[in-house]
Amino acid sequence: MGLKSRKNASPHSRRKSENSPEGPKDYNSDFESNKDDITLPWHSLAALGIFVSVYVKCTSASIPTGDAGDFIISAHHFGVAHPPGYPLYVSLGHLWMRVFPFGSPAYKLNFLTSIIGGVAAFILYITTYRLTGFAPSAVLASSAFAFSHLTWFHSIGAEIFALNNLFCGLLLYWVIKFQRTSVESRAWVAMEASFISGLSMCNQHTSILYIGVIGLWMFISLIRDQAITGRQFMQTGITFSLGLLPYLQLPLSAYLSSSPSTWGNHKTLSGVVTHIMRNEYGSFRLHAHDRTADFAANLRLFISDMVHELGIPTALFFVFCLLTFRRFSSVKTIVYVYTGALMLYTAFFCKQANIDLTSAIFVGILERFWMQANLVISLLGGCGLWTLYSLLVKRYPNLERNIYMILSIGSVLFGARQAINNFSSCDMSNNNMMELYGRNILDGLPPNSVLLLSGDESSYSTRYLRYCTGYREDVDVIDQEMLGYPWYKETHQHSFNHFIFPYNRTFYAWYTKLARSRGQDYDTFDYKDLFDVHFQAGIPVYVFDLMDKTDEAKDKEWQDHYEVEQDDFVQEVRRKDHPQTLDTLLEKMESRKATYTRQLCDKSLYPERSWERSIAEKFCSRQLLIAPINAGLQSIPDVYGQGHLLIENRPAIIRIFKILRRAQETLTFKDGNGNDELVLGQSDYYNLGVVSWMLFKNYKRTDELLEAHKYGRVTVEQWTLFLEKSSDVEPKKQITEQIIKTLLEGVPDLLTNKDYELPF
Repeated sequence: MGLKSRKNASPHSRRKSENSPEGPKDYNSDFESNKDDITLPWHSLAALGIFVSVYVKCTSASIPTGDAGDFIISAHHFGVAHPPGYPLYVSLGHLWMRVFPFGSPAYKLNFLTSIIGGVAAFILYITTYRLTGFAPSAVLASSAFAFSHLTWFHSIGAEIFALNNLFCGLLLYWVIKFQRTSVESRAWVAMEASFISGLSMCNQHTSILYIGVIGLWMFISLIRDQAITGRQFMQTGITFSLGLLPYLQLPLSAYLSSSPSTWGNHKTLSGVVTHIMRNEYGSFRLHAHDRTADFAANLRLFISDMVHELGIPTALFFVFCLLTFRRFSSVKTIVYVYTGALMLYTAFFCKQANIDLTSAIFVGILERFWMQANLVISLLGGCGLWTLYSLLVKRYPNLERNIYMILSIGSVLFGARQAINNFSSCDMSNNNMMELYGRNILDGLPPNSVLLLSGDESSYSTRYLRYCTGYREDVDVIDQEMLGYPWYKETHQHSFNHFIFPYNRTFYAWYTKLARSRGQDYDTFDYKDLFDVHFQAGIPVYVFDLMDKTDEAKDKEWQDHYEVEQDDFVQEVRRKDHPQTLDTLLEKMESRKATYTRQLCDKSLYPERSWERSIAEKFCSRQLLIAPINAGLQSIPDVYGQGHLLIENRPAIIRIFKILRRAQETLTFKDGNGNDELVLGQSDYYNLGVVSWMLFKNYKRTDELLEAHKYGRVTVEQWTLFLEKSSDVEPKKQITEQIIKTLLEGVPDLLTNKDYELPF
């Protein structure tokens, strides 16, 4: 059946031919949908229900990791998120929080994001179906994408990726609509696509790479066919500008909101432009530093990640589509456009992604941006399944129904496999890790104190609790990175109860002292200024990781006068002439208020590249075992403890030993079989071994040998576990092996004699 005969056929006969299992009879003919037929098939609505239901079921219970905390705080207070501000998502979230009655602020925005993510998967389903008219292709494409771990995980928490997936899916759909619309109507379709493009630019700037390819193709097509007038061209530009209207949220927030946590000063045009253009973030780079992106390494990472996320079948059908699509005039032009957008996006991002690929957490950050490419690959994978079906039916027409059934069942089974494989790792319905993390940080602070933070996970979790739930309202939470921007004082000073800007100066800068020594007095302060004014005012200052970036690390004058000492889960800034006594330190360690759960402590529960794993590692090492060692025993020259006065302070060593022993008990959880399992790293075993070895050396008299052997046994047990977890290049490996050997040679029954077991 040729194109002319198909157009003369009735709409019912056309729809039946395109949507039935038999498919089009001439598999190399022009195959286009009826431009007036926008009825959604029943199975697409079923797909929408499945995607939304699954995502909502897995919605994060509390504040997720990543940048979610920033979006939640901004939406809750109608503030401005980090560059470029994401005004559409923040505005939608702000409205949603006002009308949705259930849950915390975090859950409300997570819930909205899950709905958006489900709709994005549905858009991919109907886009693939309209491209091919083949339901199994729609099932394959949408399930490969929606149920990949990457897409699923970032569609159930307060992140902007789900909304970006939605807009990119709509742009891909409008490519089909434009191509299959009559020439005289294409200008209006282009205006619709232009408006969608403007809205997408209010969310994530990476969509510009798809907009550029699709917009250029539409413009060339309209000019070639003489299908657009000068007036319509101007109207297309106007509709794009209308799509950008959500950016008005930035100045509106500056004048209408008193958000306690907003990024930038948007009362001036230059401030708004700076924010939108990401000048403080490095524009189109992921990091605002001079690192050069490794194109080849980024490309290899993208390909391996794509195959892992979407599955080998999707990748194979994608390749098959690229090999066969030119045989099908109905999809040829559309696939060319999709492929061009994909190639530009992949090449551009591989060239611009200048992050450290040796860091697992940074690789995890980079992977999130491959979702936009995976969207096209999934769609073309579905198209490849259709071209395979068409070629098989052309060769074996008598087996058409059997082929259809096999491919239908196969696509459904593949989607089910994707969902089953990734459900457990994407079900965040009971995950409140970030909230627990923030509470542990805040719980260690005395009343009316100031907390300086560095790092997204600690900053967002504590600021969310402080400014969205009212938890620890007596504490001023300061993001050290934002403290270094000239706009910070004006936009945040109103939200502080105790924090003092030193000498009424505006912002932090490491070069303050250097400038003063040269007779230049900028409106800045350094850490020493900051600590001085708060110490004089009697306001306790605590830090959670001082800035360790290149510039901030140059600020060292404060170290001549102050030191930071571990105090529960945070570090207290203390003057060196007001040292903390060991008894005071131990009292704090013995009375700590930390809340321990397996999801907060066990890094093995999380993928290597996840923020959750990073948090679990930091929580265990800082809170439980390394902290008291670093604070009370940091001057031990070696594991023998020679020359250290504390080795003679037996009561203090025993108290430290009990603190560490209790920490190990706290970190003992039930595994899947109901058995006790200890969640610790190699340094944790090493630290307890150090203290038990010190006690072994402390019991010197003949009548104390039994006690010495008890602690010697603990030393062997702990250091044996340390060696099991250590690499071959561990510098302390040789000396611990030597000590273990010496102990076992001196006391052969050390590990078997019940008399050498401690009662605690």
